Amino acid sequence: MVLLCCFFSFIVPSFSQSITPSTLNNGGGSGLGMEWSMGESVSIAYFTTSNLSLTTGVLQPLTSVVTGINDFGPTVFGNDIIMGPNPVFSQLHIKAIFSQMGTLSFQLIDAKSALLKTIEAGTIFSIYEKDIVLDTYAAGVMYIRVLFKPTNGILKSGIFKIIKL
Repeated sequence: MVLLCCFFSFIVPSFSQSITPSTLNNGGGSGLGMEWSMGESVSIAYFTTSNLSLTTGVLQPLTSVVTGINDFGPTVFGNDIIMGPNPVFSQLHIKAIFSQMGTLSFQLIDAKSALLKTIEAGTIFSIYEKDIVLDTYAAGVMYIRVLFKPTNGILKSGIFKIIKL
């Protein structure tokens, strides 16, 4: 019976949405008009070079929702910003080390792209540390958007994925 159901599911032609860029998936694949993926629903990293884009997340990386992250925090800031522990139970520690003066702010965003909290650090130089208490927020995936505007330079923006337990 199971074999018969699988046989008919591959014979019946089906059509799905198609957007660019296409996804090459090592945890799934595509064929016979289908595309499948396993084990990546919580992974949303996105990396790009001049001629190659690599994503680990949910088959459509450049949508307009927060899961279409193209300014991945560690890629933008390198080791200038460290957040932990991740996953976190109640208190997230943020440490930023910048070699130039500028204004710094953080936005806490939930998985539905709703802004939960904004933290204005003001003008900083060198080391900045802050603990964010997350006790009042529901468990799940959250994002912290970091905005740093150097006194002489362009705005840097990066999004960090946080899992609250």
